[in-house]
Amino acid sequence: MTRVRRWEPCVYHRGTHADAFIKDYLAQQDRSILLIAGAGFDPRSTRVADTFPEQARKKTRAILIREERPNPDDILMKRAVKNRDALVAAFPQSEEHEIHIFASDNAVVGARGSARLMRSIPLDGVTDIFVDISALSIGVAFPIIKHFHEVLKQNPQIQANLHVVSCDSPVIDGTITSAPSDAAAPIHGFRGGWGLDEKSRAAILWMPQLSRGKGAILGRIFQMLRNVQPDTVVCPILPFPSSRPRRPDELIEEFAEELEGAWSVDVRDLVYADEKSPLDLYRTILRIDDARRRVFESVGGSQIILSPLGSKALSLGALMASLERDFTILHVESIGYTVTEGQTESIDTSEELVHIWLDGDAYGKTDAKEGTPK
Repeated sequence: MTRVRRWEPCVYHRGTHADAFIKDYLAQQDRSILLIAGAGFDPRSTRVADTFPEQARKKTRAILIREERPNPDDILMKRAVKNRDALVAAFPQSEEHEIHIFASDNAVVGARGSARLMRSIPLDGVTDIFVDISALSIGVAFPIIKHFHEVLKQNPQIQANLHVVSCDSPVIDGTITSAPSDAAAPIHGFRGGWGLDEKSRAAILWMPQLSRGKGAILGRIFQMLRNVQPDTVVCPILPFPSSRPRRPDELIEEFAEELEGAWSVDVRDLVYADEKSPLDLYRTILRIDDARRRVFESVGGSQIILSPLGSKALSLGALMASLERDFTILHVESIGYTVTEGQTESIDTSEELVHIWLDGDAYGKTDAKEGTPK
């Protein structure tokens, strides 16, 4: 039996519809806004700020996050400072906070640091929380979003709306290359059933989102999974339809060795999700989970592991599925980034703003235990 879905239907906008909604919505005089955004080298850092009406920017409390990693590139540092200055100028009530992604012993601490920072922010009088993930890594962005989602679910007296926004640009995503750290691990807050005795016999299905240049990262995650369960089934996620029609074919070519070799992926195991629609991937993952629960219920159960990489829009679909069903998200944190020279100086023409109204007035009251609308 198909389970009730938290975000079915969902308030979602993209492109010009997202721009128009945000401008009209924030033009209302009674909006008290908290904005969480990245202030990094990514040119998308300032995209959402440009969409906010001037009057809304003046009264918005903006928490600007600088992700600090070891030995950053000087050029990227200069771009980050430029974007930070633009955001500070746009939001008079802004605060800059540094989040160190790695501790001195190279342990990954960025996710916990970001969650700790969010817990220190009072929500008294706030009507709308906007989390802009355009220039945040998922290791930082996902714990932030989950924090506010849980706070609103567990404290119905807090009358605030939670919005997630992102400037989605597969072109820019493709020009940014990350250098992975050594170890794969669940993102803080997204451990799911990983490591629990009750899941020790569960059939594992790994759903990695394929993305150009992410072979090393996915290799580390797969090795970790194989050490836990050698019979792990892999269902890679490919973007289709895509802004670049040949992108699915290019990804299949790039990952041919993994697909045909270590992962042993049958063509019927490939998962296609609309590159421009996080809801498409969200529904697909939940549909697969519903089917697997019925099949494996009597033989130890099923465990879905997600590894969202690539476009920001698709990663939001995985985030929503994980928030709803408590899936594990395995991730390899990046120790640094490089960019294709000249490709991240400005927004490309294919970029579009994505807006998801995650919690709040649009869904009525929420059941604090189940997290579903009443």
